[in-house]
Amino acid sequence: MSSTQESKPIQIHISPALRHLAVPLKDFLKNHPEYACLAVGAFIFWSAHHVTTPSSVTNSSRLLLVKRAASETAFPNRWEVPGGSSEHSDPTILHSIAREVFEETGLRLARVVQQVGDGVEFTTGWTDKSQRWLKLSFEIEVAEIEPAHCDFFSVNHNHINEIPVPTSIEVSLDPNEHQDYRWVSEEEIQNAGEGEGLQIMTEDQRAVMLEAFNLHRTNRAVLENPHNCQQHG
Repeated sequence: MSSTQESKPIQIHISPALRHLAVPLKDFLKNHPEYACLAVGAFIFWSAHHVTTPSSVTNSSRLLLVKRAASETAFPNRWEVPGGSSEHSDPTILHSIAREVFEETGLRLARVVQQVGDGVEFTTGWTDKSQRWLKLSFEIEVAEIEPAHCDFFSVNHNHINEIPVPTSIEVSLDPNEHQDYRWVSEEEIQNAGEGEGLQIMTEDQRAVMLEAFNLHRTNRAVLENPHNCQQHG
């Protein structure tokens, strides 16, 4: 990543519906004493610019997944979305998203679009040393990917898999954590775990990925109606 890109300031936009999460980790855990730790996950979509039907909005979208390093103790070689632990040094939970995404992909958070699901609970450790976690997931936009606007083209549904992946977007992995990345379709997530398909970290995470695709499709519903774009142009 160039020094120019690193030094360029980015204004981060947060949905009003997520303002309640713009709090430090200690405040969140104080209000949720049932959890000892918090993790965050980031759903980063790339969509072909752009399509005109609800089904093609879905089929043209690709989600960024990263493959865990073979040296990982837990779930080696499994696929997940970027993310990790919220830290007390992060000014707020939403800053945790920005830090984790940058550390794991080199991409810079520009907008927190929406929360995906209500969170997934899990436990780490054993017996008296176990810790109860909550993982919150968010659809985000990054500075390196231009957000979808109102430019349309048609997609031949018989050749939907021929939509190109964004090879021009530089994803910089930390080799200690991840070994590969892919931009995957909703169909690939649906078929994960079958044959030589993707091996997702957990079934809970696969379910959240599918929910993210559904929310992403709904959020881009304006693309179904060019008249709406004329009003917002």
